[in-house]
Amino acid sequence: MTISHVQENVRLVARAPKEVQEIIIHAAELSGASMSQFMIDAALDKARQVVERNRLLKLSMEGADRFFDALDNPPEIQHLDDAYKALKDYENGSVTFERKP
Repeated sequence: MTISHVQENVRLVARAPKEVQEIIIHAAELSGASMSQFMIDAALDKARQVVERNRLLKLSMEGADRFFDALDNPPEIQHLDDAYKALKDYENGSVTFERKP
């Protein structure tokens, strides 16, 4: 059994001033593409940039939310008093370290 993938093509329509069309046709000729292919490639490149920028912004906002949440609700630090005492003992020259579970 073989499964074939048939790509469905759709029509994209845009209206633009004559000067815009002339520039696009000229750029397409310079790049060796048809006007349709040139416009699709350009629009697809721009669309990918917008989607990626949006994804990064969303990730940045999620990171900022986690950061501010951690500031508002800092995790409890275990053995902080013991660490401070050990530092002071070290500075005073009377170091004793105990391993905590």
